Amino acid sequence: MSRIEREKQTVRKMIGLYCRHHLRHDMMPEDYRLLADYACQRLDHCPFGEKKKTCRKCLVHCYAPKERQQIREVMRWAGPRMIWYAPKEAIVHVWHQLKSWLQSLSFRTGVIVLLCCIPFYILSFAQMLLPISTAAKGVLWTVLFGLAKTCQYGGLTILGVEGYQRLKSWIKRKKG
Repeated sequence: MSRIEREKQTVRKMIGLYCRHHLRHDMMPEDYRLLADYACQRLDHCPFGEKKKTCRKCLVHCYAPKERQQIREVMRWAGPRMIWYAPKEAIVHVWHQLKSWLQSLSFRTGVIVLLCCIPFYILSFAQMLLPISTAAKGVLWTVLFGLAKTCQYGGLTILGVEGYQRLKSWIKRKKG
């Protein structure tokens, strides 16, 4: 499913939650149905397409003032409650925000984060030599190996495909 389609579903769900729980209507009132259609139309015509940010952070505000105020009110109320009423959509939304923030970081930051996984990998196995209980070793290994994987995947997310290709070609040049 494309980002635009996912955002359309999310905005419709948020407006539905707002009407059902805040306004206490069983059916969505006509003005809120029109707001949902308006929001979906705006998403269809977004100049940034699949690479769009959240509308709140967008440089181009394409909503009319009345609809902008209305959607702001809905988002303010429904946003924090999405984790209870639609946890999957809330988690996906936070994940995409985190991913876009990580991808906005520099190539150099990505390389540094990626290189941080090396000491964690070494420590996760070197701690096996410590004279401590097996349970403590298991806990240490899990924590250190988890940190290594977090640095590895975080670094690769920051680098992205282009950064990964750039890093790979740099390593090949150094070998040759």
